[in-house]
Amino acid sequence: MKQIKKILLAFVVMGTLSFSLTSCKNEPKDSDLVTKAKSVIPEGVTIDVKKGVATLSGEYNDDAAKQSTENAIKAIPGIKAVEDNASVKAALNDVEVSIDSVLKSKVNDILKGYSGVTADINNGVVTLNGVLNRNELPRLMQAINTLQPKKIEQKLSLK
Repeated sequence: MKQIKKILLAFVVMGTLSFSLTSCKNEPKDSDLVTKAKSVIPEGVTIDVKKGVATLSGEYNDDAAKQSTENAIKAIPGIKAVEDNASVKAALNDVEVSIDSVLKSKVNDILKGYSGVTADINNGVVTLNGVLNRNELPRLMQAINTLQPKKIEQKLSLK
């Protein structure tokens, strides 16, 4: 009878241990987390999950999309951390302003040799204003053309 009690006790202990060990592994699978996360990430961004850590890569359209995606991923049960390696696309206006400022600087260097001539730069278009000797116009136009602007608008008064 004691032997039966020992065997039953052993089964109870083994069953309890087996149950407690399987309940500890109740974390979601990484593949399930990827599936859930794909529904909240924008086009152009990819996700990989390893041991509950989500790694994002690709490119966002703006900072707001990046922040909202990170928040949405963090809210998924089972995600322990988010490593966002995705970049944000440069805004077209910022690029145009940067290109215009570089072009403006180079045009101004050229115009140092032409007193009375000024230039306005907008979206890669150079607009020349002021007064210039007619015989200097070809040399000025050639110098500005080497900068490869989108267009040159010549509004100079020629003498």
